[in-house]
Amino acid sequence: MNPTNKKIKFGTDGWRAIIGEDFIPENCEKVIQAFCDVSLEKSRGKKVILGYDRRLHAQETAILACEVLAGNGFTVLLSDQYCPTPCISWMVKVSDAFAGIMITASHNPWQWNGIKFKEGYGGSASPAYTQEVEQKIIENDRAKIKIKKMSMALAEEKGLVKRFSPKQDYIKQLRSLLDVQAIQNSGFKILNDPLFGAGTHFIKDTLQIPVDEIHTAADPKFGGLNPEPIDKNLGELMSQMKTGKWDVGLATDGDADRIGAVDENGNFVNSHQIFALLLKHYVEHKKLKGTIIKSVSATQMIAILCKKYNIECIETPIGFKHICEKLVEHNALMGGEESGGLSFAPHVHERDGVLNALFLVEMMSVRQKKLGELIAELFAEIGFFYSDRVDLHLERAQIEALQAKLSATKMQTIAGKKITSINRLDGFKYLFEDNSWLLLRASGTEPLLRIYAEAASPDAVKKLLDAGTSLIC
Repeated sequence: MNPTNKKIKFGTDGWRAIIGEDFIPENCEKVIQAFCDVSLEKSRGKKVILGYDRRLHAQETAILACEVLAGNGFTVLLSDQYCPTPCISWMVKVSDAFAGIMITASHNPWQWNGIKFKEGYGGSASPAYTQEVEQKIIENDRAKIKIKKMSMALAEEKGLVKRFSPKQDYIKQLRSLLDVQAIQNSGFKILNDPLFGAGTHFIKDTLQIPVDEIHTAADPKFGGLNPEPIDKNLGELMSQMKTGKWDVGLATDGDADRIGAVDENGNFVNSHQIFALLLKHYVEHKKLKGTIIKSVSATQMIAILCKKYNIECIETPIGFKHICEKLVEHNALMGGEESGGLSFAPHVHERDGVLNALFLVEMMSVRQKKLGELIAELFAEIGFFYSDRVDLHLERAQIEALQAKLSATKMQTIAGKKITSINRLDGFKYLFEDNSWLLLRASGTEPLLRIYAEAASPDAVKKLLDAGTSLIC
């Protein structure tokens, strides 16, 4: 099949495709042209902020997007270097731009690239928004609409494309939200792993203190790693932390909107634990309250803490665009998901891995406790919660057969645990009497079946994951 004839479909956050197969200039032009057409129809404005990460062809795609935007009469502020996705989101929020565009495939393997749209409030484009763009692509194809383009040189000459530095104002914003003095005075030693991604140097430059870094080179293959800050990709960070030279290890993904961490003993600290810790930090130290939004795959610890603090907790399908909708609707304090994306509403309705990493160090600093000590304190307060995820590459037919099987089968127990309820908000989530749960769900961005579990011990988590895997047809 000619890749330009394959349907362009947006996933949980933006359109992503394999470079050279579906992520090709012709398809990128179609996506941006449809965005222009939809924006003009809705009279959403004419100014766009555009950034890109460190992926293969990211900068070239950003320039291509500028040419199509300028050809349609839009004014573009283009980042003059790579930058985190949340930098673009925040700039959209505080400027007169009606939207933002980020060229990135986030945490996907190096072979992928993509395009994310940000609406005027600075957050991920809603499903309704991206559906309009998808439909416009189909309509344009049927009508054989010609892509409107202007050369980059002419666009800059006409003032339709201007460049900006993404660092200065964004770092100033991050510092305004932090107790930088407390962090500087704490003396904690930080090791940062940006996984070769767009977060490189941002933590060090924000804190303006010595921060050791690994994996900072410009490497579009991400050193052979997937740029997702989970334990299997952070082996070097965990190994370095075990030497005892540093107090905390901080990691971000390819476009720096997700966070991962390693404690002072070299133990991986997952996003569920970070979510719970930062919620405690906001409420107990910053004295903030407000609705909390969590995805269906996020930890049960959040519901427990919300009950303790007497604040509302709302659950959404997986994908930050769903969280973002609820963040805006409820003017919520915080939103978070299992994959390391956490938002802080006073900043922007968007994930920000750099800011969340800095907030973790701030929490350590004001409590004068290392990260492992904070986790131990959390578990002592609300009980032990461990989690894990298995990603299985399956054919679409296998996934559909499993979904049909789960819909038709009325199970009473899984792995010896009694099922108390089944949540069908996004996939099949089985909840058990002891606050543990198992979720089976098809990925929205890759040909994968994801199986998630949370329980009171690593062994119990493994048993749940094994039981979930055994359900596959």
